[in-house]
Amino acid sequence: AQGTMAPGGLQRLVPAASLLTMCRATPRGFPPLTIAVLLVASLPHRAAAGKDTHTYREAEPVVVWTDKVGPYNNPQETYNYDTLGLCEMSGDIGVEEGELSIGESLEGHEFFSSPRLKIKFGKETPRTKVCDMVLDAEKAQALANMINENYWYQLYIDDLPIWAFVGEHSKFAVDVSRFAKFVRTNNASKDPQGAPPVPKHLKGKPLPRVFTHRHFTLFMNGDQVIEVDMEPSNAWPVYDGAKLSFTYSAVWYQTNKPFADRTARYLDPKFFEHKVHWFSIVNSFMLCLFLCAVVAIILMKTLKRDFTRYSTTDAEELESMDGGGDDSGWKQVNGDVFRRPDHLAVFTVLYATGCHLALTVFVVLLFATFNSYYAQRGATATSFVISYLVTVIVGGYEGGRVFRMFGGQHWKRTMIYQCVFMPAVVFATFTLINTTAIAYRSTMTVPFKTIFIIIVLFAVMCVPLHALGTILGRRAAERTFPCRVHHLKRPIPTKHWLFTPAMIVTAGLVPFGCLFIEMYFVLSAVWSHNKIYYVYGFMFAILLLLCLVVVCVSITCTYVLLNAEDYRWQWQSFLCCGATSAYVFIYIVHYFYNSTQMSGFLQTVYYFGTSLNFCIGLGLFCGSLGFVGASNIFFLL
Repeated sequence: AQGTMAPGGLQRLVPAASLLTMCRATPRGFPPLTIAVLLVASLPHRAAAGKDTHTYREAEPVVVWTDKVGPYNNPQETYNYDTLGLCEMSGDIGVEEGELSIGESLEGHEFFSSPRLKIKFGKETPRTKVCDMVLDAEKAQALANMINENYWYQLYIDDLPIWAFVGEHSKFAVDVSRFAKFVRTNNASKDPQGAPPVPKHLKGKPLPRVFTHRHFTLFMNGDQVIEVDMEPSNAWPVYDGAKLSFTYSAVWYQTNKPFADRTARYLDPKFFEHKVHWFSIVNSFMLCLFLCAVVAIILMKTLKRDFTRYSTTDAEELESMDGGGDDSGWKQVNGDVFRRPDHLAVFTVLYATGCHLALTVFVVLLFATFNSYYAQRGATATSFVISYLVTVIVGGYEGGRVFRMFGGQHWKRTMIYQCVFMPAVVFATFTLINTTAIAYRSTMTVPFKTIFIIIVLFAVMCVPLHALGTILGRRAAERTFPCRVHHLKRPIPTKHWLFTPAMIVTAGLVPFGCLFIEMYFVLSAVWSHNKIYYVYGFMFAILLLLCLVVVCVSITCTYVLLNAEDYRWQWQSFLCCGATSAYVFIYIVHYFYNSTQMSGFLQTVYYFGTSLNFCIGLGLFCGSLGFVGASNIFFLL
């Protein structure tokens, strides 16, 4: 969604006051709940028709939108198209700026029309001049550096992306003196002075070359654009005083391919639909079966037969103790199992945030599985923002319920902490990333307008919904526990100092086994400029298996802890499962140094800043799920 498009493809600018227009993604396939929420958050704005039809009349102009440029190895280090310093966008030519959705702003898009590229629907365009320019020393040096760093750029035609390199460079030397002589010989009549002399320090050295011609190949089906291709050619050496003449041409062909399948060519089924996906699912499924078997053994052979013994009265319990009962291990702490955990406010803040993120991820993946989010630019990011705002009521509910269940005080202050914790963490890393992007003048800089809209939506939707959820959760909180809590705390036996850390480290490694294969595909799509992740079904299946594994790990670790007569299971169940994020972060670091060629401060800050946010969210997600699994077992039994 790049704003409101008229039938001819020209950008119709929309007033910035319309929050609906800024927050929407393409209406086709977008969750109706999201649209309803946005209608509540802002005044409705109905744009002119033509955006979704993508229909054109014969010889109607088809706008070419320029987007961003950057080094190939650093996909998030992107700059405005004007950074190239070419003559295509210079002068008074009436460049239009495209409106951006929240998702497009977060992805670093900046759309500007290229009026000099005049492509008409269904009409062949012969070789046509775009502009001429002469490189001075500064522009030649800057352009040469970009070509040597493998700068690529991105264009859009009718919402279909095109990627191309700015130029090419070779290790083979170019005889600049012979080239200059050739230019003077063939252009003597046109330029009496001939080409400027080539500096001596460039003679015999390889020169980068810029592509000066673009050949567009477009396919249409009836009155709609189906495919777009572009082949750059006519590489011209770059040096001080070089005369560049940029040209373009376009041809049209008919195709029977339906409009609904036009984005399928951008997918990479050989990569993303590899058989290793099935291996990952089978691996996770077998691991899940093993852990389920372990939990079943614990429940059937150990817990169930002893359940009735802990429903006795105090007199019966004293009589049993006098009779020489065989209680040992976890059986000794039945009166302390539901004791209030240490640092309850901190625990509920982390737990509520994890529940909120878990539901957000499930909602986004559920809609992405049944909708072609990959075909709609910025739709996934936009849906995540909106889903986060909508599902905040769940975080408030769980936080308020658990806080009151364990007898916490100052619930209003804790409610505020729960509401702002994750936004504060994201804002801290976002400030560093955005400040760095501003210093580099990168397109990854999130505009102030987008920041303002997100803050307004947070204040209007997130805060009231979280408060409502907290109130509902406090009303639904359990007033009594299945087991009585003793007034006196039972002393915890001394354990080896490695017992708790070893359990956390070992437990976190098990769920990571479900993720590491799929993580490679996700990272390959996120940290690449032209790979689109679209196998959300695989991801959803892996996520479901991960949840089962996390719950089983939590139950097993909790049983081991209680068997050591340590009743502090709340934090242990959370940390054991949340430790998975530490392994994911280690894998992300490994991927950075071994599977990419990223470099530079901007790209490094963006990579590790966003990865840190992801791992924090994953840790909260797994930790909260682990606590839910362990606590439900106790309440059921």
